[in-house]
Amino acid sequence: MFFDPRPSGAEVAVSGEPWQSRRTPAARRRAAHDFLSLPVIGSDVQTRAVMCWNAEKDVAGLISAQFNSGLLRPRDVPEFKGAGDALAHGFFAWVKRHTPRMHCLGFNFVLCDVQAVLEAVQYQEDRSDFNPTSPVYLGIEIAEENVFEIGRRAAELRNIHSRLVSTAMVLINRAAGRTIWVRTPDEFLGEFASWFWDGDSQATDEEAREMLTDRFGEDEAEIEHYLPSVVRPQLCPDDMDVYRWHAKSRRYLPQRALGVSALRRLQRFTSGRTRRICAELEKLSLVLQRVGNRDLFGCEYRPQCAYAAATLTVQNDSRVGEVLDSHYEHLASAGDGTTYYGFTPLASAPEAIRRQYANWSQGLSILGQLDRVIACLAA
Repeated sequence: MFFDPRPSGAEVAVSGEPWQSRRTPAARRRAAHDFLSLPVIGSDVQTRAVMCWNAEKDVAGLISAQFNSGLLRPRDVPEFKGAGDALAHGFFAWVKRHTPRMHCLGFNFVLCDVQAVLEAVQYQEDRSDFNPTSPVYLGIEIAEENVFEIGRRAAELRNIHSRLVSTAMVLINRAAGRTIWVRTPDEFLGEFASWFWDGDSQATDEEAREMLTDRFGEDEAEIEHYLPSVVRPQLCPDDMDVYRWHAKSRRYLPQRALGVSALRRLQRFTSGRTRRICAELEKLSLVLQRVGNRDLFGCEYRPQCAYAAATLTVQNDSRVGEVLDSHYEHLASAGDGTTYYGFTPLASAPEAIRRQYANWSQGLSILGQLDRVIACLAA
């Protein structure tokens, strides 16, 4: 038997070395935190003792509940090295079973304890809004920017139906809103407007010229380069803007996508790549109808993520590079940019666990279909 008077949360590990007090024990008494009834263990004997303390009970209980739910399989754990290792093996085996093959979307899942999340969000302006509700979190990490040009394919779709491009943009944004961020052309326009048109993406040339003159003086060539009539077709043509300004109601309203029946009719009159795009958009529309407006990954806290899982541009030119560089520089100067899109607390109650994994499964299914749509548009 042994006893350790150290504070709860410490860990003792013996591995090939004797573990005993450095103090000389009083006559006929051993130190309170030495082995009480065993002789000193020689260095040639490989031993390891680990003591679990109350601080780990919440984590161990949550991990046990995850496996007891029946969603994680014990057989996916090759050997038991600890509760955290078992959860990692079981969880990522589940992810592998439910994740379709993807070619465009780039993201990773990361299991984090609370301390890791706190370190990741410590420089966020709203970090005080993060109040941990679970000892373990699922982090969604986006480590780089994947940029895809869709301008050439969009021109072909316009010749088939005037609303086909806007339908693709609306459905892509709906899917991203329920899963993981995808940067679309309207965001480039909004970012550009915030830098050069005082945040008004609907500014006219006359309105923008006044602001640009304050910035560039009388350099007419420079001003022309930043006018809305020049920039909008390059960054976000009208049919790629998901929201449109309605002067009568004086507010932005979302564009409406073609319905499933219209997409099916288009498939009958098209062929090749265009027909496939219509088919993939139909499938995406159907899976989105089944999930409603839920946030399927249930992120409790979203920091300022620098990258998107995919970035769609009319063409990947110097104008796009200028906007992205400004975006990265702003996050770097503010100090709150991160590669984490969000953090989701792992559930511990049986019903909540089943509901959470069902949502994640639907989210991965939507991402798989979204990936196929993007692949078609970027081909």
